[in-house]
Amino acid sequence: MKSLIQIFTLPLVGLVLVTSPAGAIPAEGSKMMIAAPSPYAVDVGKKIIEDGGNVIDVAVAVGLTLAVTSPYYAAFGGGGFALIKMKDSVEVLDFREMAPAATGPQFYMDKAKDASRNGGAAVGVPGFPAGLYEMHKKYGKLKWQKLFYHPMRLASKGFAVSGEWAKNTENASKRFSKGGQKHFMKSNGKLYRPGETLQQHGLTKAMKEFKRKKTKGFYEGFVAKDIVESVKATGGVMELTDLKNYKVRWLKPLTTSYLGHKVHLMPPPSSGGVVIKSALNMMERLKLHEKEALSVEELHLMGEILARSFRGRATLGDPDYHNNPLDLLLSDNYLKKMAHSINQHKSKKLQPLSIEAKAQESTETTHYSVMDAKGNAISLTVTLNGNYGSAVVSNRFGIALNNEMDDFTTRPGEPNMFGLIQGKGNSVQPGKRPLSSMSPSLVEKDGKVVMTVGAPGGPRIISGTLQVIYRVLANGWDMDKAIQAPRVHHQFLPHVLYVDKDRLSPDVLKMLKKKGHTIKESWIARVVGVRLNEKGNLEAAYDSRGEGAAGGY
Repeated sequence: MKSLIQIFTLPLVGLVLVTSPAGAIPAEGSKMMIAAPSPYAVDVGKKIIEDGGNVIDVAVAVGLTLAVTSPYYAAFGGGGFALIKMKDSVEVLDFREMAPAATGPQFYMDKAKDASRNGGAAVGVPGFPAGLYEMHKKYGKLKWQKLFYHPMRLASKGFAVSGEWAKNTENASKRFSKGGQKHFMKSNGKLYRPGETLQQHGLTKAMKEFKRKKTKGFYEGFVAKDIVESVKATGGVMELTDLKNYKVRWLKPLTTSYLGHKVHLMPPPSSGGVVIKSALNMMERLKLHEKEALSVEELHLMGEILARSFRGRATLGDPDYHNNPLDLLLSDNYLKKMAHSINQHKSKKLQPLSIEAKAQESTETTHYSVMDAKGNAISLTVTLNGNYGSAVVSNRFGIALNNEMDDFTTRPGEPNMFGLIQGKGNSVQPGKRPLSSMSPSLVEKDGKVVMTVGAPGGPRIISGTLQVIYRVLANGWDMDKAIQAPRVHHQFLPHVLYVDKDRLSPDVLKMLKKKGHTIKESWIARVVGVRLNEKGNLEAAYDSRGEGAAGGY
């Protein structure tokens, strides 16, 4: 159990420091390590290591397990991104959800305001099963079928639900379709309590089909039919052809350098890579690493850098449908101008690049990282978008389905819960993938990957991932200390500096306000990661802000 954060104040020119949790240390190994949001997933991953599996085998088994134990953010009905280093280069696997063929820019204008969040109309075509299969097809070592044994056993024999599972399920229970009530609640309509055993016989059958027929076992046949019928029964327009035609994309990562390291980042349709690359550039220009770690001066500059890095997010979208202005946003002239606009002593608000529609991005996402001592690594983020996504759960097999359509600009001109500004480049179009903040990242040193990191948390994924990378590279902290440290978040609009709730002293907050910041305490992402340290050992850590585990050999 990690100890509570210790807070210390020093009466020196407003300098206020906050330490990381006392005594917290990362899990270490010398062969392969895993950091994930579920102890069950880490345990299964360790068994695959014991069986001789490689990084990708472990990642697939962890993903299958999360689909069983954490359906509120990692079900087969979701999608995501991965950065993979298995041979000579880093590759991006995009298995983000896609808009069904019957949708379009005006699809939501005649529907209820919550149609992109609740019910069948909110569901995008899932990509997670295809992503798991494609990465295994390209890089897996063990047989595909072997990876299903332990996850399917958890589904059929059951597992003790956690406090997080019980809380999230209770929060979604009033939104559930009939399938949700059937598969995630007791037959008498009552909720499962922490420690009680949940068995998922329907999901076991779906996994058996996926195991036997690979992607055809999910995207065609009776599992696909169950998904389509459940979506249509709750107001959606998905067809069997939408599922059958789903394809993943292999892309090239964005790259940048920071303090002698090469950082590999997600390209669009993720906005994370563009924002992080911009921020690292400004950090180096302003020599942020020379500021005292967690001082008011450092946190002030961190917030101002984040605000300017998020400024261009509204201009991004799916590169297959939209011309992303990366030549502008990542140009030396633009980043130099943004860095020079920062006042070391006072927060300054800039005009937006464009005034566009606002769109929602929710927080029910998860991330896991796997790395071996040779530098083979995966950084994988998967999401349903909202808690249990659309709350539509397939009637026969109990597959929770996403509400990823809400990540599009669904209602131009109307505000969202996060205040994120997104533009026409992110409008709804058939087959299109919505803009995302998911930011799986890899860090390389001297040609070898030395860190894999990422997070859930909507737009705060970006700021959380960035700050962990920064703490390790700039401050020299170990993986656990970097992850547990207090964080800040600024997304340009609204002009607010969000700070970790209950993790900074009142004196820090008071002095940040004196620098002109509007302060709001909030939850700021939940990072997990693995790194290869200077001794050649692997460090794995999960965030004490939520449930998780780290382990390996």
